[in-house]
Amino acid sequence: MPDLKITDYQRHVFVCTGPRCAPEASANLYGMLKHKLKELNLNHVPGGVERSQCHCFGICHSGPLLVVYPEGVWYHHVTPEILDQIIREHLMNGKPVNEHVFHRMKS
Repeated sequence: MPDLKITDYQRHVFVCTGPRCAPEASANLYGMLKHKLKELNLNHVPGGVERSQCHCFGICHSGPLLVVYPEGVWYHHVTPEILDQIIREHLMNGKPVNEHVFHRMKS
């Protein structure tokens, strides 16, 4: 069995990159997230942020969509500017950007 390891992380961000809700923008947004996390040294470090793309969240409108776990906070219509705000306020400081949230997991 291979020696698989993953660094402990604080949050995991998923971006819907499926073909229906915002295909022209979501893949670019995912790429921007990768670049920004690396630039801020938030990826692959203890306490950092992991990221994944998902083919479909099942919402299929109001995208690009982004979800942050473990909080289960769902964001809609995410632009590069909103992504910067989410990184700065939510990912780095733990405060969801309420004006762009459309759903939260019940705790």
